[in-house]
Amino acid sequence: MSDNTDKREETTAVADGAPAPKRKHKKLLIVAIIVVALVVVGIGFKEWHKQPSFCSTMCHIEGEYVSNYEQPQNSVGTDKYGNTVTNTNAMLSVRHRETGTTAKPTMACLDCHIPNNFELAHDGVNYMTGNYYYPRTERTIDALEKWDHKDGTQFCVNENCHVYLQGSDGLVDRNKLEDSTSWMDFNPHSQHHEGIEMSCSTCHKGHRASVYECTGCHKDIQLPDGWVTKDEGDEILARAYNQA
Repeated sequence: MSDNTDKREETTAVADGAPAPKRKHKKLLIVAIIVVALVVVGIGFKEWHKQPSFCSTMCHIEGEYVSNYEQPQNSVGTDKYGNTVTNTNAMLSVRHRETGTTAKPTMACLDCHIPNNFELAHDGVNYMTGNYYYPRTERTIDALEKWDHKDGTQFCVNENCHVYLQGSDGLVDRNKLEDSTSWMDFNPHSQHHEGIEMSCSTCHKGHRASVYECTGCHKDIQLPDGWVTKDEGDEILARAYNQA
């Protein structure tokens, strides 16, 4: 009788779920650990995503863009194609890393190249199918902003960069731009050519020497340190894509 009573009590205890809390607590602990681990990994990945090392590892396979960006300022360097640049400040990637001319004193890759999921998917497909040049073909600021449906000048006159050149419409104010270099003997931003508004990226290059486009007509202009003439810029691109 006693044995049967003990068995009934044991069965009742199991039926009542007495041991279950221990198993439940163990499962909850495992779930909590997994959740915390995922959060930590997610935060770490998000922070890494902001760093140049992410761009070098995940996208720009050989790292030309990141090594280009990390070169010392105001020194002899190399562009993304391997050409010598007499002053690295002529490349915006180097010049803007630490600068007093923008609203943000230090700039990393994603401060300019803000990721758009559709653009990333498009580039990923091109990468998988081999439909790309490496180093990448150069894109204008209009092309860089098209995925966000913005005007190209918004690439430069945003809250982190040359906001002081921004007009009431959010785009670059050409009069402010002209005034910003009015002290120069030859003002490259002068609006004397009626109906012609060049894109910022026509002259200012990110990962190669900037090009003084005006030298296509004005042959006697003194070049800023490290810059190249229009003819030299055209030749650099022609060699880069085997068109020379």
